[in-house]
Amino acid sequence: MTNPHPGPAAYVDAFSKAITPRTRVLAVTHVTNTIGDMLPVADLCRVARERGVLALVDGAQSFGVLDVNLSEMRPHFYTGSVHKWPCGPKEMGLLYINREVHDRIAPSIVSLYGGAVGISRTHEAFGQRDEAALATLAAAVKFQDDIGRAAIEKRSRQLAAHLATGLQRINGVTLWTNPDPVHSGAIIVFKPAALDPRRFATVLYEKERVVCAAAGGATRPGVRLSPHFYNTMDEMDRAVAAIRKYVETGLPA
Repeated sequence: MTNPHPGPAAYVDAFSKAITPRTRVLAVTHVTNTIGDMLPVADLCRVARERGVLALVDGAQSFGVLDVNLSEMRPHFYTGSVHKWPCGPKEMGLLYINREVHDRIAPSIVSLYGGAVGISRTHEAFGQRDEAALATLAAAVKFQDDIGRAAIEKRSRQLAAHLATGLQRINGVTLWTNPDPVHSGAIIVFKPAALDPRRFATVLYEKERVVCAAAGGATRPGVRLSPHFYNTMDEMDRAVAAIRKYVETGLPA
């Protein structure tokens, strides 16, 4: 990863050069959780197909917030975390497998009571499952569908852009995330001047009720904020005000 975002073409070139005749799978993150960079996954899936490589897209930071179109992206596999942006239950995930590779995928666990169609016959065979969590997942997905995926993405991006603008006005704060929507999702990561990111994130949560996380990494450590469609602009302003206060006065002893 480079900073700032080098542009989609640079990532396509880098991945293309890394693929060799021995490459079997190209696994790529759609939006990074450390910085919020968005990679050109549709182009990378195309490159993989042209080279005879399977493409797996990690959608942990895109499923439930971006208006993802798998028909346009054309990955062989796409995964999503249910408890994050989809606002669903914990300990559940989503795995999409393109029909064209169903016959190439073999199960590593064999059990009873498989599904009725397609790959579910071999990959959904569990003696027991959490039916309540599955029902909750269906309700969460329907709730977002009723709002509209495009509307959710638009709102989340508006909130993130407002947050980024406010943070850029604070002396000492470094915005790690590129605010250009071509280069990022709805995640904002910043360096809080010389303050320790982990301690700063704890203070924001405990003292100001601003929910955030410390973003790790040796090169760009910071604090991560992930506004979603249910947040308000007033909450973005309140978060910026709290960040400004501690950047200017320091963290409490």
